[in-house]
Amino acid sequence: MFQVIELQGEYEPWWFFDDWKEQISQFKTFETFDEALLEYQQEFELLQTKYPNCQTKKDYLSAFWDENQNRYCLECEDDIQLFHSIMLLKECKPI
Repeated sequence: MFQVIELQGEYEPWWFFDDWKEQISQFKTFETFDEALLEYQQEFELLQTKYPNCQTKKDYLSAFWDENQNRYCLECEDDIQLFHSIMLLKECKPI
């Protein structure tokens, strides 16, 4: 099984911190890689039109952001960047 997962949070998706699943905004499951890849590509293109910045690592882990979209962190006592990310995974692990 393959998953295309969208995240919204304070860090890029390739870090896979312990709480990464708490940042999931959309989770879709597919039987084949080709189906998942098509969904990933469509979502990638949509996010690319919404946000001026993009970085991809490990092929299917992409983060998008607008430098003006920040969130105040009480623990840090500072503004932190908000990322909109998309991942294509196999069995919930990077391909």
